[in-house]
Amino acid sequence: MEIMQGEMLYEGKAKRMYATGHPDELVMEYKDSLTAFDATKKGSFEGKGSINNRINAILMTALGELGIETSFIRLLDESRALVRKVTILPIEVIVRYEAQGSLCRRYGIEPGLSIDPPLLELCLKDDALHDPVISAQVAALMGLATSDEIALISWRALVIGEKLREIYGRWGIRLIDFKLEFGRFSPADGSASRVILADEITPDTCRLVDAKTGEKFDKDLFRFDLGDIGAGYSKLLERLQDSAG
Repeated sequence: MEIMQGEMLYEGKAKRMYATGHPDELVMEYKDSLTAFDATKKGSFEGKGSINNRINAILMTALGELGIETSFIRLLDESRALVRKVTILPIEVIVRYEAQGSLCRRYGIEPGLSIDPPLLELCLKDDALHDPVISAQVAALMGLATSDEIALISWRALVIGEKLREIYGRWGIRLIDFKLEFGRFSPADGSASRVILADEITPDTCRLVDAKTGEKFDKDLFRFDLGDIGAGYSKLLERLQDSAG
């Protein structure tokens, strides 16, 4: 079925969102751009949007098959996907299984420290404030979400994390940490609004390494100039496609 792409409603660092002829659906277009450190470092590589679009489709489909409701509906082409229209909660939910990145910088923790049980962090989605870590109480006080919604997305993030670890594990990949976003889906038919998994799950939002060799497949390749990020993302997609196929 052909989708009628309308006006652009939003442009972010990595994606554009467009209206469609359906009130509950949007077109999400992935860009080739890369940013890090609250967009103070910028770059791009050709084909990045296409790679992330396909990786996200594989992972969101796998989660959907496990009963986790997501905003993803289907792929449209190399760089576009059809998604449910949601109102994004301005909270980033981070789940960590190993100390890396900002956690180490904030607290002086040695990188590589195993975290069991996993650490869950809530962050205010605001680049100007450097996405600060906040408590559930502060998130509710600020009106970012209700207390019930915050409890729900925190629990779901941990469940999704275990599912992602199982999925990646089948592909010989170790998940170190990841970031999720959730949104309120309010169907136009008047049925009950609900909070669902939204945005993307890609190497932009996860730290991923080969379980045997430690080879990196994520945006740290760009953040810290650790290697060819295009090759890293491509290798990840190839592995996921081979295993999915």
